[in-house]
Amino acid sequence: MPALTDYLDAEALDELQSAFSGVARAPLRICDGADRPCADDAQGTELLRAPIRAGGQAVGYVAVETAALAQPPDTARREWLGEFVRMAADVVSRLCEREKRLRDLARDLATRRRLTSKFTGERDLQVVLDTVARTVVETLDAKACSIRLLSKDGRELLIQAVHNLSEEYLNKGPILVDQSAIDREVLRTRKAVYIADEGTDPRVLYPAEARREGIVSALCAPMIYKGTVEGIIRVYTGARREFDWLETSLLEAIASEAAAAIVNARLYAEGLRSASMRRALAMAGEVQRRMIPAQPPEIPGFDIACAYVPTYELSGDFYDFIHLPEDNWGVAMCDVSGKGVRASLLMASIRASLRGHAVNVFEMSEVLNKVNRDLCADTLTSDFATLFYGVLDTTARRLTYTNAGHVPPILFRDGRTRYLESGGMVIGIDPDRQYPWESFILNPGDMVLLYTDGLSDALDFNDEAFGRDRIEKAALEAINMDYSAEAIVRHVLWTMQRFAGLQRRFDDTSLVAIRAT
Repeated sequence: MPALTDYLDAEALDELQSAFSGVARAPLRICDGADRPCADDAQGTELLRAPIRAGGQAVGYVAVETAALAQPPDTARREWLGEFVRMAADVVSRLCEREKRLRDLARDLATRRRLTSKFTGERDLQVVLDTVARTVVETLDAKACSIRLLSKDGRELLIQAVHNLSEEYLNKGPILVDQSAIDREVLRTRKAVYIADEGTDPRVLYPAEARREGIVSALCAPMIYKGTVEGIIRVYTGARREFDWLETSLLEAIASEAAAAIVNARLYAEGLRSASMRRALAMAGEVQRRMIPAQPPEIPGFDIACAYVPTYELSGDFYDFIHLPEDNWGVAMCDVSGKGVRASLLMASIRASLRGHAVNVFEMSEVLNKVNRDLCADTLTSDFATLFYGVLDTTARRLTYTNAGHVPPILFRDGRTRYLESGGMVIGIDPDRQYPWESFILNPGDMVLLYTDGLSDALDFNDEAFGRDRIEKAALEAINMDYSAEAIVRHVLWTMQRFAGLQRRFDDTSLVAIRAT
C-alpha cells in the first residue's frame, strides 16, 4: 500500500508542516498513512484531521489537536481550523499527485530512452521483441506480456515473443482476426483496448485458459509504423486493475517504438540477404565470364574479334571457339531465353553439351541434333535457346554452319550482304527436330558478323530499335575504311550506343567478327 513518503520526502513534509502551522497559528501535523495513530493521538488527544490522497488512495492525513483551540472552545475558530486542515490536506494531495505525475513521466521518458537505445543498437528481430516484452512487464509492474505479429495475409496474429507466460497458455489455439472481437477492435480503432476480466469478458477467445493462467485484467495496444499495423502487444495483470492514461499512453508509445524497430530489423536482415545475394551473383558472374573467351584464337589467314556486354551480373548469351582436329575451329553464338540465374545455368549447360559433342561428332547436323536432345531432356519447354554453330576449315577457308533459330549472321562480300539462315527452329522444344547445314568458301576481304539480338533490339528514347539495317551500315562503314576485325566490332558497338544514348538496355549483347585476310 503506498505511503505519503513514497511521494514527498521528510524534509519537504517538515517544511510544509511548519508553513501550515505558522498560518494556522496552531501545531498542524502531516502524518503518513502508515503511521497510525499519530504521535499525540496515541494519548487520546482529539484531532481535527483530513485525508491526503494520491493515486486514488489515502496515503496520509493532516491533523491539528483540539487543545490548540481557545478555552472555552471557540466555534468559529474550530470551524475555520477544520476548513484550513482540509485545505492543507488538499494542497499536500495535489503536491503528491504532481510528484507522482512527474515521476511517471520521468519513468516514461527513461523507458523510451532505454528502449530506443536498445532498438538502435540491436539488429536481431527476436532479441528486439524479447526486450520489448520484458520491458513492458517491468515498467508497468504487470504479470506478463505477449507480442503477436500479423501474418502476411493479415488473417492471424502469430506469437513472436512472450514474458512470463506458460507453454500451455501459448499453445491454447490460434488467434484469428475474424474470430477475435478484441483484436478487430484494436485494428479498427488503432487504439489500446482494455479488458477488465479476461475470464468473464465475452470478447475473449480463451477465457478458461486465461483463468488457469492467473490472468485477470489486460491492455492490448496496436504496433503501428507509418500507418501500417504490424501486430498487437498485450500486457496482463494477475489481479483486477485499471490502467491510467499514462500507463495506456506508455504502452502505446512502446508499441509504436517496437513496430519501428521490427520494420528496421526486417529491413536490415533483408539488406544482409540482398548483399549476400549480390556477392553470390558477382562470383557467379565472374565464373560465367571465364567461360566466355576474353580473346579470340589466332588463326593464320583470319582476323577475328569478339565482344561481350552483359546487362546484369549473369547472362544468357555466350560465344565460343572450339579447337577441333585437323586445324578446324568451331564457332558458336547462343542466346538463351530469359535472364538471370536460370538463363546462366542453361547457358552453361548448352555450352558444355556443345563442347562435348563437337569434339566427338564429325557431322555438323548431328552435333546440333544431340545438343537439342540434351536440352529437351533436362529442361521445360519454356527453356529454349537460339544457337548458331559453324566449323571453320582453316586450310580450305570453308565455313560450314547450321542455324537453330538464331538471328542470322551477316556475310559481307564486295559491299553486299547475305544472311546465314540455313538450319531449323530453336533448340530445347522438339527433340526430333533436324538441322540441315550449308557451307561456303571465305574469299579474301569477306567478313562474317555474328551477334545476339541485344544489338539489333537496342532501343532509343523513341522506342525505335537499332535494327539490322543500322548494323549493316555501321559494319560496311568500318569495312570500307579497312578497319581490323576488332575495330569493326568496336565501331558497331559504339554506333549502337550512340543511337540508344542513356536508354537502359534490357538484353545482353555479344558480337564475333571473322574476317578473311
